[in-house]
Amino acid sequence: MEMLNKSFLQEAFSSSNEAKYDKDAKLAIDIDISLCTEEETPRMISIINRLCKSEAGKETLEIAAKSGCKFGFLDTATNCFGCCFSGDDGLNAIGLGPRASDDKLVSTLCHEARHAGQNVRMAEYPERDKLDVASIIRQSRAKEADAQAYALKACKELELQGDAAPLATFGQFYPPIYKAYEKAWAQEGEINNKFVAEVFKGWYDQTGTKQNYEEGYIVEPMHDTLDQIKASKNEGKPVDMTQVFTFENNMDSKTVVEKIGWTKEGNYLAGENPNFLNEDRFLSIGERTKKDAIDFFNIRKELTGQAIDETPKSMPTHVDAFARRLPEMGKPRDNVGETMSMGNTIERWSAILAAKGKSLTR
Repeated sequence: MEMLNKSFLQEAFSSSNEAKYDKDAKLAIDIDISLCTEEETPRMISIINRLCKSEAGKETLEIAAKSGCKFGFLDTATNCFGCCFSGDDGLNAIGLGPRASDDKLVSTLCHEARHAGQNVRMAEYPERDKLDVASIIRQSRAKEADAQAYALKACKELELQGDAAPLATFGQFYPPIYKAYEKAWAQEGEINNKFVAEVFKGWYDQTGTKQNYEEGYIVEPMHDTLDQIKASKNEGKPVDMTQVFTFENNMDSKTVVEKIGWTKEGNYLAGENPNFLNEDRFLSIGERTKKDAIDFFNIRKELTGQAIDETPKSMPTHVDAFARRLPEMGKPRDNVGETMSMGNTIERWSAILAAKGKSLTR
């Protein structure tokens, strides 16, 4: 998922999307865009075909299409630029935020398609909800960093062909990554493995982005888990472990690096220390995240007797980027909304497919 930086929320969707699209245009590659309405189809074709002019973009889209992804636009109420859905329920889809400009969505499409490929390559490993805290940080951040590195790679290839707007727009929204790109390009002068690896590392300089993901991927699920435990106790039933994060499995840096840096021509992170994701720059969490995690495991053990995940205690910290949205662990959330909301996307897509006599899941 490519989340919005809160400070860019208004700016991100201020661009006009009144571009004129060729209603007779055909897809450059075989891809399922059945999640689009008839009105949305020309725009989706335009964005896909534009990305296909990049070798990296086309390759990434082809991998996503081969994995069975359907492509469409998210509900307008979503708080992200794009999302990749993939799960055991059969849902396999990529959605783009319809209010963003096409220049922005070119890189977002590559980003989300890269996630689809990651899901295939890492299918044998535990999902995020079964990993310990340190492993969630290693895996989830590396997935996002890789998706952004590939998105920038595609944008650079487009720029070299004369389509400079996607790269310029990327730079407006992700200054730390763009700064890493500029330095890497000055040093390498070509799109090689070292160049992509340095762009990958630039993702980790976004403290605010890291905090957003910590809340959405760790802290909020901890609140959900405590709510589930308390509800189950009140009903006298065991906790449904398929509905909560277990924080039980480890995924080390070497494994993440090996899987995340895959390309058809080799691993672009092969020249790095395989344990580099354990360094402070890559593993540190917000001070409040660390406190919340430690408090969560103590509360959970008191309620259920489950073992404590000890990994947060030794993790390095950084100062929080902004005031925390969620309350202290164990306290009621009241009317605090979701960190990552897809609005009514699933219902919207189901209605589109129902009108076409198709199903959302395979």
